[in-house]
Amino acid sequence: MSSLTVEMGFMMSTIDRWARNVVVVVLVLLAGMIAWVQFRPNSDPTHFGFVWGNAAQVANPEYRVSFGGGAERGLFRTSMTAEIGSHLDEITPDRHPGFVEISQDLFGNTDRTEFPGSSLTRYLRKFRGGEGVDLSAKKSAEIQVRSLEPEALTTVIVELAAPLAEEDLDKLGFSWDLEFKRFFLSGSQSMNGKPLYWWPGLGGCEATIFVDHDCSIKSAVSQFRKWVSVLKDGDSASLANLGLDLRLLREAAARGKVYGFIANLHSRDRALDLLAKPEVRTLHIVERGREPE
Repeated sequence: MSSLTVEMGFMMSTIDRWARNVVVVVLVLLAGMIAWVQFRPNSDPTHFGFVWGNAAQVANPEYRVSFGGGAERGLFRTSMTAEIGSHLDEITPDRHPGFVEISQDLFGNTDRTEFPGSSLTRYLRKFRGGEGVDLSAKKSAEIQVRSLEPEALTTVIVELAAPLAEEDLDKLGFSWDLEFKRFFLSGSQSMNGKPLYWWPGLGGCEATIFVDHDCSIKSAVSQFRKWVSVLKDGDSASLANLGLDLRLLREAAARGKVYGFIANLHSRDRALDLLAKPEVRTLHIVERGREPE
């Protein structure tokens, strides 16, 4: 056997061993990547829905965002579809909801489809809850309210003169079933120009159903604090993509105060009664329903 043949055989054997080693390395890397995808932060659809479904609601007070655990995890992306509806849907339920998708890639980057425009946005960006008494603003609101029909159905944004603890809101004369606590938990904040917001969801616990199956948390502020407590420093960039600032969220959770709220009112007198409360800075009529037949 010639030395050339021996050398060729040795070379082929070396190449074969090298190829097998490459295959092993690729398989190990692939297995590691799959394991990382499986166990990466927020890879659990339940956790993803709780964290980012609620983030979409906190950043978009214009809508009632509903989700019930429909998050799906793929190999490279976790996503969920959320239903969005008008606040007035509560008393005019014949309206049709819209939908948005919230997703996160395997690197933790979170994004969403754009929410449609809303007439509420301009009121939210002028929100002045917690900034003290404003008699001029209250007078202007009274003129607007008195122009309503006696049994007008309206959605209003209420600004409080000073931030209140959740338990102190009873003096405003609402029953405050948990489902109807649509609270602003800050003044206007710099990231998107709107106040931070919390709605417990349909039935009073939809927003926390992923971690609170028996709906044991009866305080909207406590629900908000529970949600903020699971946010990590590494979530800052994704929160910013949704218009939220992690530092401001943590500050609002630490304060635990209510700066205003959204309410549906069933009469002109109810709006005037609310406006007359000294705790109320002013209110804005942002949606009107059909007059009862």
